[in-house]
Parts: sequence; C-alpha cells; structure tokens
Amino acid sequence: MEQLIAKRYSKALFDLAIERDTLDEFENQVEIVYQILTNNKEYIQILQNPRVLMEEKIKLIKEAFSSKVLDEIMGLLILVVKKNREEYLLDILNTFLEEVKKYKGIVKAVVISAVPLNSEQISRIREKLTYSLKKNIQIDTQIDPSIIGGLKIRVGDRILDSSIKGKLDSLKTRLYDLQLV
Repeated sequence: MEQLIAKRYSKALFDLAIERDTLDEFENQVEIVYQILTNNKEYIQILQNPRVLMEEKIKLIKEAFSSKVLDEIMGLLILVVKKNREEYLLDILNTFLEEVKKYKGIVKAVVISAVPLNSEQISRIREKLTYSLKKNIQIDTQIDPSIIGGLKIRVGDRILDSSIKGKLDSLKTRLYDLQLV
C-alpha cells in the first residue's frame, strides 16, 4: 500500500514536470525538500503527529518551503497533508527522485569500502561501471570497517562482493562443503 501511494503522488508530480518541461528544476527543488526533511526528524514527527491540526501543519510547510520551491511542489506538500498522507511524504519525494534518475538513464551504485575513498578512486569506479553497464552512474559511498578491505558494490539488485570479508566467507563455505563430502 505504501509504495502504491508513493508511486501515485510521485507519478503525478513527474508527469507535471515533463508536461511543463521543468524536470531539472523540479528535481533540484524536491531534492532540497527531501534533504531538509530527512535532516530534521523533529519536523517530520510534527507533521505526522495526529494531535497537530491540519491547518498548523500547512502553516509550517508554507513557512518552511514557500520561498524555496515552486507552487506545484508546494501544492503537492499541502495535498499530502490534506489527505492525511504525511507518513508517506519522504517515500513520495524519494520515489519522484528515483523516477527522474530512471528517466535520465542514471543508475545508482552503492560502493561500500572499509576506509573512505578519495575522489580519484570514486572516479575510476564510476568509469568502470559506466563502461560495463553502458549507463550513467551515480555513486553513493558507505564505510563499513567489517568488510576489512576491498569493495562491495550494489547496483540495483546485483551485488559485486570483492571484499576480504566476502572472500573469507566464500572460502569458509567451500571448506565446509568439502567436509560434508
């Protein structure tokens, strides 16, 4: 149900952006709203609180975003509140941003490393992924010291695990299988 609601609202905003030829502007402004909301958990809690009146929520939204976003995006935010769909707001915005990336042919890759990567390393990874997947790649990096070394790359539902932890786990599985024979 949650995904259906998010998809319906985000699709309406996406179609409007395409119709008005303002996709880039909508994308930038939705990204701003999404970042503000994800960085301010208290604000989301207020919007989702059933004890706060709808009029107060709308006033808060107008105060926070009226000077930052187009009327169409403001209209979406207000509509979500009027329909009591506040709990889906972040999902709606994220689904819109994902739809824009898909439309532009951009694929998101999550690169997990044991230590922070420098910009040159990220650039080389992007080049190799772009070459092998024949798509524009957006890279998000994460740090997970438990992988010990190497990289773990997730693109969509595919995972390339060249981490030391992954190799050790694979070796452990093969040794265990040899014991059973």
